[in-house]
Amino acid sequence: MSENLHAVIEHLRQALARRDADAFAAVFADDAVYELRFGMPGQPRRFEGAQVIREHMKQGASRGIAQLLRFDDVRATVYESTDPEVAVVEFEPTGSVRDSGAPFRFASSLGVIRVRDGAVVSYLDYPNAVGAAEAVGLLPELAAMLAAVPAAAPVPAAAPVPSGPPAAKEVVARLIEASVANDHAAMVALYAPDVVIEIPFAPPGVPTRSAGSDHLRDRLEAVAGLRRFERAEVINLLETADPDVVVAEYTLHGSITATGQPFSSTYVMIITVRDGLIVHSRDYGNPLSSLSSPA
Repeated sequence: MSENLHAVIEHLRQALARRDADAFAAVFADDAVYELRFGMPGQPRRFEGAQVIREHMKQGASRGIAQLLRFDDVRATVYESTDPEVAVVEFEPTGSVRDSGAPFRFASSLGVIRVRDGAVVSYLDYPNAVGAAEAVGLLPELAAMLAAVPAAAPVPAAAPVPSGPPAAKEVVARLIEASVANDHAAMVALYAPDVVIEIPFAPPGVPTRSAGSDHLRDRLEAVAGLRRFERAEVINLLETADPDVVVAEYTLHGSITATGQPFSSTYVMIITVRDGLIVHSRDYGNPLSSLSSPA
């Protein structure tokens, strides 16, 4: 990872720990683009220009759940990519709730960050609103708000699954294809028997870590028949500095079996493949979907 990229990530980490929106936005280029991939329904998702991004950050830090949390520190886990300008970063704050003093620690966001000439030119942000709401005891309120939001119309365009020579990339492409085919047996067959799966943004009641493909099979069987996937929109398959590791971002579109209601679920997965099988996966699903979808 370049010194520029490392320095910018460390600057962002320190700014988050201090809850300093001005400092956070200070490293964005004048024409930078910031996108909220797991944003709240009905809220703006794309912000262009450093000043617009700064105002958005300041508003977010001064209202809502954010103002109820006190950060002591923020840990940054960095996944380097083969693109020297890009890194994938998971931020994990620790601190306490202002009113109760209750301690918290949760994965608050995942960012795909592109830095050029020492400045952020693109930031794809996947925040964990459910984790923040759980920390302050506001999950029921968040769920009620999401339930009142009308279902979004299905997205019409479907991108083809990218292909590439690296074995890890091919395995991930097959996983997405098996998901669209609703072929749970084919999906499980792509995982090693001793695979470890982590879900940092897991909703309450869902384990954040499981070991063994049998657990994955049980999880898939538990939702079989509740929903049906119909197509995939593959947004990015990002190769990392480790040839066994791929970062995948994709959206699955489908319908709820009982009602026919359309839905879409966006995922980011950091997947490690060895000998043609997935041995480790760190899965980030949109946490808001887990509260608003019956499946």
